[in-house]
Amino acid sequence: MPSITVVGSVNRDLVLTVEDLPRPGETVLARGFVEGVGGKGANQAVAAARLGSQVRLVARVGADGEPIRRVLAAEGVDLDAVLTAPDARTGIASVVVDRAGENTIVVNPGANAVLSVEDLPQWLARTPGEVVLVQHEVAADVVEAAVLRAREQGGTVVLNPAPARPVAPAALAAVDVLVPNLGELAALLGAEPVSGLAAARALLERAGLPCGAVVVTLGADGALIKQPGRPAVHLPAPVVDAVDTVGAGDTFCGALADALARGADLPAAAARAVRAASLAVTGLGAQSSMPYPAQLDTVP
Repeated sequence: MPSITVVGSVNRDLVLTVEDLPRPGETVLARGFVEGVGGKGANQAVAAARLGSQVRLVARVGADGEPIRRVLAAEGVDLDAVLTAPDARTGIASVVVDRAGENTIVVNPGANAVLSVEDLPQWLARTPGEVVLVQHEVAADVVEAAVLRAREQGGTVVLNPAPARPVAPAALAAVDVLVPNLGELAALLGAEPVSGLAAARALLERAGLPCGAVVVTLGADGALIKQPGRPAVHLPAPVVDAVDTVGAGDTFCGALADALARGADLPAAAARAVRAASLAVTGLGAQSSMPYPAQLDTVP
């Protein structure tokens, strides 16, 4: 089985569905409510596990985290490196989703903020080439230490720099595949936000980031890949009826890691990740519509 280690966050997701997102000062009534497991680390771990990878999660939950552990264990995620912060609550994400599938999210980090460099296992990449997947919902020093340790151990390092914040130059140089969305790419470059495929391609072509490759997720427009010495390549997304876009980016990252761990080249891995993310937006909640392999085979 392909092997992946995910270092990241675990949250309780509280998801409210509404007709339209509230404006500042406005109160709206929800049409529905769903509670589930989320956090970028947990989401990406589940996405990869559903596609058949052996996934180990490195994270922290609070003293209230036993129900979340049960959910993740049922998905086949290895929880040996998920520690309990006895004096903290598990992180909480309040998510509001409108009828078009757009959302706003507010996160209280909780136990995620307690995850420290000392909590990282000695071996993140347990075998050469093992994929180590990291995101920004934990402390910056944890991200940097995880990236550098995985690189030293011969791992394939994938960094999803979300939420957007600066990345230490040494850590960025140690990343094999950087996976930002368009806003996060602009933030990393200190550039003004852009929109549209042509502007995204132009921004990526002149980015000059010191990492290996960059894969920019573009939502309904799919993704752009930039590998060293090659022009950017666009991967369009299949057309689907979007219900909830929460978790689409995490599904992309988990599916990308799964494909890379199986030995796929980056264009093939990213194409598979685009299909997986497209399926993920067809249901409510971050994890409910994350696909299994048989479902991916139905998407052109």
